[in-house]
Amino acid sequence: VYHFPGTCEYNLVSDCQSLIRQFSVHVKRTEHNTGPKISRVSISINDIGIEFTEKQVVVNGEKVTLPVHVAGILVEENTIYTRLYSKMGITVMWNKEDAVMVELDSKYSNRTCGLCGDFNGVPVYSEFIESGRRVGYTEFGNMHRVPNPTHVCEDPFENDDEQNVVDKCEKFRADCADLLEDEKWSSCSWVLNPEPYIKACTNDICSSQPEDEDTSISALCATLSEYSRQCSHSGGTPPSWRTANFCAMKCPYNMVHSESGSPCMDTC
Repeated sequence: VYHFPGTCEYNLVSDCQSLIRQFSVHVKRTEHNTGPKISRVSISINDIGIEFTEKQVVVNGEKVTLPVHVAGILVEENTIYTRLYSKMGITVMWNKEDAVMVELDSKYSNRTCGLCGDFNGVPVYSEFIESGRRVGYTEFGNMHRVPNPTHVCEDPFENDDEQNVVDKCEKFRADCADLLEDEKWSSCSWVLNPEPYIKACTNDICSSQPEDEDTSISALCATLSEYSRQCSHSGGTPPSWRTANFCAMKCPYNMVHSESGSPCMDTC
């Protein structure tokens, strides 16, 4: 887990061992007034290109209606996610806002590159070490920028003194930690360490304008949503932490939101 504030287009994960890349997942990050969002996810699998944006899905340049099945790839959506599943062992889920999750079959281990790293099971080895030198997170992130002539975008600068940032942001830590370290999240903290999420949340609140209450709330909601997602994914049971006034989920008519449940529709 690391913090990288870039808002360009990046290679999230690609197959880097074959001469011809079997797959790649690129994300386009955009700065919004409530913090960073992902505005586009571009996936290529062999010779098929698929592009997700909030309003549409395009396959090989043609707009499609979901669900769509093409060459062993299924793309479908529900009220929260757009999801791609490929029989090559790749799943991509995007919540149409700020979170993209990629799952790969273990046959790709030690074969990938991108912001997600090399999938070799060792968190630091080789990603952040280059020619014997430790690479900073910002430099590492910038290395995975995808050149896009139609989009003008600045690389973020490496921050000289990380300790300064930590000290400056420490005062926001309690806002994040109080919620994530609460007893009701204990089922999650058994399976998933909340510390990296507390750090990310503290960073997000700290880098927004301190007087901007909305941005702080949206950073909190984004962190809790992601922690909740990953907790479910790791076998924990997140609590029902949303309320009508805090991080509420809007559902279409006659549907209710469950923080952790079966994705299958009730039918009779």
